[in-house]
Amino acid sequence: MNIRPAVETEAQLLSALAMRAKAHWGYPAEALEGWRAELAVSPQGIRARPTFVAMVGIEVAGFYSLSPSGRSWALDNLWVLPRFMRLGVGRALLSHALETAARGGATEVTVDADPNAEPFYLECGAVRRGAVPAPLPGQPERARPQLTFNARTI
Repeated sequence: MNIRPAVETEAQLLSALAMRAKAHWGYPAEALEGWRAELAVSPQGIRARPTFVAMVGIEVAGFYSLSPSGRSWALDNLWVLPRFMRLGVGRALLSHALETAARGGATEVTVDADPNAEPFYLECGAVRRGAVPAPLPGQPERARPQLTFNARTI
């Protein structure tokens, strides 16, 4: 596996990858459609924010992007194609993201996580700081965990 900077022409590919990864969790089609704009990656976003892809052979297996903001950076995206999940791609991307943030002066990296991804982030050293209500039909108690990696973990 190789991690390299994303290029602007990959925006559509990365948007589709994020949708496929989100769909892996079994969300209803209408919920996924509602998230399409939020999960979209634009060429301008790739140009403006640190965005990196994980390559397995010639295939983009996953990607991440960061939003720098002083000493607290946000992990905007971290998505892995379902067939590459549980193979170390996500951990490699997260480690690369935390190193990138630390080199940029961050002392913490925050994550507004999908509830299904929380165990992954906690295993990697994140701390839960709270949750934001994010109900879905049939899941009125659903909430998005608010997680932080601090200076000791980045």
